[in-house]
Amino acid sequence: MLIDSHCHLDFLKEREIEKAIDLGVKGFVIPGIKGYSYIANQLAEKYQSVFYAVGVHPLYINEAPKTALKTILDVASENPNCIAIGEIGLDFFEKNIDKDLQAHFFEKQLEIARETKKPVIIHLRKGFKEFLEITDNFKELTYIMHMFSGKLDFAKALLKRFERVYFSFGAPAIRSNAKKAIEVLKGIPEDRILVETDSPDLPPEGFRYPNVPSNLPYIGEKIAKILNKTKREFFELTFKNTEEAFNCSFQG
Repeated sequence: MLIDSHCHLDFLKEREIEKAIDLGVKGFVIPGIKGYSYIANQLAEKYQSVFYAVGVHPLYINEAPKTALKTILDVASENPNCIAIGEIGLDFFEKNIDKDLQAHFFEKQLEIARETKKPVIIHLRKGFKEFLEITDNFKELTYIMHMFSGKLDFAKALLKRFERVYFSFGAPAIRSNAKKAIEVLKGIPEDRILVETDSPDLPPEGFRYPNVPSNLPYIGEKIAKILNKTKREFFELTFKNTEEAFNCSFQG
């Protein structure tokens, strides 16, 4: 059994959920992009294995409704299918961005996570220094580092800094040039490893776009080999890790 800890099911055809379930993917987490997704909520109500997060992605702040922060607080407080705040964070990779506005939204959403006692799904590209500064007052939160792309030294620093931090990996970790990701996978505690597809983005090498959750068993099997584990061992490990990270049962 596997859990896709980060998949944008609200951008895919619903049949992809059924296809993934048939291949052994027994849990799904849909991250928020512009706050709250009506489609994500509808899917969570229909499928016991689907849960979602609410949050404003750092690159979509200007597209989010003005009431986004209030909606995030309300949904996270009241809806049991909402199990996290995210994906939130910093993205300084793109040009012509407002770093101060990103930082403001990030901190406000961390405050909501604290108030609602939810884990946070982190999107982080560059901005590592600013990330550490902003999170300095939120060390008690559970952090899920979505599609982690940092170096092992940074991963170790996060493990030392936060009480609970998890690192999620997808297709980039099994690419032919994935030396950095492999070093991180082998260098962090195995009970902090999650897997994801980030569907519909980032399909594995040789796979067509869009990426889909049914690709997760392939990704998971490749990562299992990197860690010298059997497929079953690794799938069970990451299933348990994901339930602990989100404080949620995906058993249905």
